[in-house]
Amino acid sequence: MKSPKWGPGFQSIDSNLYRAEYAGLFLGILVCLVWRGAELAGGAATIYWGSIVFWLILPDLVSFIPIGLFSKGGSWPSWGARLYNSFHSAVVCGLVFVISWFLLQTVYLPLLAWFGHIAADRAVGFYLRSQPVSRQDAA
Repeated sequence: MKSPKWGPGFQSIDSNLYRAEYAGLFLGILVCLVWRGAELAGGAATIYWGSIVFWLILPDLVSFIPIGLFSKGGSWPSWGARLYNSFHSAVVCGLVFVISWFLLQTVYLPLLAWFGHIAADRAVGFYLRSQPVSRQDAA
């Protein structure tokens, strides 16, 4: 990564501080979701936890199933990184969160599990994927 022309350089995404920020975000989301789940009773809690699990695994399901079906010889298809990055982006997740808030007229807390998935990935070192370079571009 190039340093900026003025001021100090940026933290590496592999730094412990960067990962600790995402770990803290993940733990905060987890506390929020567990707290809300403890407030619910009966069947509502079952639906709530089912929704959390759905939103927690959605980014990997939507990314890795198509990538796995279309990969050849262990290499991802050309569109694989874009698909992975789309569903592992806090921007896309935030847009879905805001749209659901607007449409439902309330905050849909299970969607925080998607943010939690992204934060947990970053905390353990899984970042956005780089786009593959075509052989024509490399020459």
